[in-house]
Amino acid sequence: MTTELNGDYRRAREKAHVISLDTVTSTNDYAAQLVADGRLDRNGMTIVLAREQTQGRGRLDRTWVSVPGKSFIASVICIVNADTAKDPQVNGWLQMIAGMSVIDALRETVMSANMDWLDHTMGNPSMRSELQLKWPNDIVYQGMKLGGILAQLVQIPGDENSVAIIFGVGLNLDLAPDQLPTAQSTSLQLIASCVNGAACVPADQLADMIAAGLVNALSKRLWYFGENPAGYAQNLHRRIAEECWTLGKPVLVHRTDGTTLTGEAVAINEDASLSVRDDSGQVHVVRTGDVGVLPVED
Repeated sequence: MTTELNGDYRRAREKAHVISLDTVTSTNDYAAQLVADGRLDRNGMTIVLAREQTQGRGRLDRTWVSVPGKSFIASVICIVNADTAKDPQVNGWLQMIAGMSVIDALRETVMSANMDWLDHTMGNPSMRSELQLKWPNDIVYQGMKLGGILAQLVQIPGDENSVAIIFGVGLNLDLAPDQLPTAQSTSLQLIASCVNGAACVPADQLADMIAAGLVNALSKRLWYFGENPAGYAQNLHRRIAEECWTLGKPVLVHRTDGTTLTGEAVAINEDASLSVRDDSGQVHVVRTGDVGVLPVED
């Protein structure tokens, strides 16, 4: 039975409508049903959070594993213009907006919690000791996966001009190495630590800070994007090109038709698609809604 909690996520409740659940099959499914049933409060943003998710999923129907009380599990319901959401020239940037909003929220949380990022570069100047976006939907720290984002489009009953986009966000917060789902994963406690002898902020408070920061960042970015989709996309394009972990790396592309492509990620394009050059030198365009992109060792 899904039980709604009260009194938690105090920071987030100042920014959005918060639905806090003890256990849920999937926060994205819960949020989608909320929209489909016509129960969404459209006066402000809504975020669904859970301590435990039993049937979470990522891209390509992979299972998202979470540890109760030690993971950040949330789905943010955002209302956007239907024409913009369905325009292939700009709608790919919605996924990028979500990714950069998560990164913004994490950076702000680490700073506010008096923490600092740990240096795992081991003197390698080619490695960046910071969060980056792995195109199109993962948050990584020096290539290690901290979390991921799953976007879902849901039609709003009785409204042909708007749609709901649900951004499901899963992050590893307080997981020890033996609790991580894969060898390529990491958690916040492994890449950031308290500084100057300060007491560490508990995972539930970190989750609240991340939720509040995420809602704030998403609200601002989506507002600017809605006002001028093409213009804002140009600004975001420059930042993504600077902060995209995928560029310049060998990748394995899993297409939805079951075929695969290997090559080097060479560019983020104006529509947020990714250009991949195969071994023969041919460049292929990969779009956010079509594939999953993994490093070749995955």
